Amino acid sequence: MYSIEEKYIITAGTLATIIVAFLLNAAPVTLPSIAKAFAMNNVLQNWVDTLYLLSIAVFSIPCGKICEKYGIKKVLKIGLIIFFIGTLGTGLSQNAIMLLLFRATLGIAAAILNVASIALIVESMDNDKKGPAVAIAVAAVYVGIALAPILGGSLIFNFGWQSLFYATLPFIILNYYLAHKIKGEIKHDNNQGFDMRGSILYSIGIILFIYGFTRILETIGQIITIVGIILLVRFALWELRNKNPIFEMRLFKNIRFSAANLACLFSYFATFMTTYVYNYHMQYIMGMDSQLAGMYLIITPAIMVVMSVISGELIKKVQAEIVTGVGLLILTVAFIIMCFLSRTTPLYVLLIAMGLHGIGYGLFSSPNTLLITTTVPPEESSKASAALSAMRLIGQTVSLGIFTTVFAIIMGNVAIVPEYYDLLLNSCHIIMILAVIFVFIGAVISFVGLKGTQEN
Repeated sequence: MYSIEEKYIITAGTLATIIVAFLLNAAPVTLPSIAKAFAMNNVLQNWVDTLYLLSIAVFSIPCGKICEKYGIKKVLKIGLIIFFIGTLGTGLSQNAIMLLLFRATLGIAAAILNVASIALIVESMDNDKKGPAVAIAVAAVYVGIALAPILGGSLIFNFGWQSLFYATLPFIILNYYLAHKIKGEIKHDNNQGFDMRGSILYSIGIILFIYGFTRILETIGQIITIVGIILLVRFALWELRNKNPIFEMRLFKNIRFSAANLACLFSYFATFMTTYVYNYHMQYIMGMDSQLAGMYLIITPAIMVVMSVISGELIKKVQAEIVTGVGLLILTVAFIIMCFLSRTTPLYVLLIAMGLHGIGYGLFSSPNTLLITTTVPPEESSKASAALSAMRLIGQTVSLGIFTTVFAIIMGNVAIVPEYYDLLLNSCHIIMILAVIFVFIGAVISFVGLKGTQEN
């Protein structure tokens, strides 16, 4: 049983993850309405999400150090204040510049909440309670994802795009109240300075990498991506030599930590782009409307919610690496099924794949999050949580870049209309083959992490 204090901690951390996940996944639904309201062109419209992701990327790693130095609870509360400002400001925006400014603000706050919420739970719980507590927080992410298309779409349809952001404000206030009720503070301040050089190298490197990958089909995009990678390598080398790094690269000498992070990275390479395949197949090939397709798309995150909670209990009895590896193998089977989709594939086959997707990733996500945040010294858990956030974002960015590249090569610059559905299917087949490869590599890496348990 959890104490009252522990319940405050779990609820505060979990609510933060739900809010971020909900707004992240519901916000794209508002893009057409926002673009129309502010007369945005295609390029400016894309920057609404790109700027948000860039802000998360830039601040994820530094947030780990900030939590460590100034206190997780304090940083979480500051993140909620910034999130409130960004959410309210987005709803009140009168022009595109204001909107982009507040979207960047929301990205900064989301980075803070992603890192601080998990770190707070991990550092506050006894060892026997960490697994179930983290599982609840991870399951909350999928609750937010599942609710986003339904509640978000309903709010926007009935009350306008601003209502999505206004409706979130009371929950941010509640989250702040719960965080304020938590007693004490968790910090590991060693009175050392802030690694400004490392921060600059990382920030510029990750900005160039992510922005370049959004234009990977263009020569300038490829150059920018390569420069970004070079700067990130330079950042890693600097951090290894620095006595007070913003991110402790030596953590990757821990086999379990490294394996869990790499497995997370490859899982996002695979899973982020497959959601688009599900949606495209249902709407284009099977002729569903967006509302019906959205209802079916809830199946995967809904199963993930249940399996995340189950896996949190399961790792009390089974080695976490085994659970994560088996989860990714189940996910591999789901994606193999998707490789054979055709115009005549029955709906139940697609639903089986989506169900296996939910089971597999639900088994993987919670134990893997726990591995990343608990296989390091307690004082490094904030930095470990920051690494998790960075892996997630890089994985999503690369996955979206792969999806865009495959479609551009196979289909070219054509509208998705019936005469090109064979090309659409070919594109989806290639994407699913790549997803199978990525997720299988992730499974192998998860099992490699078992070597770390043998050395301990």
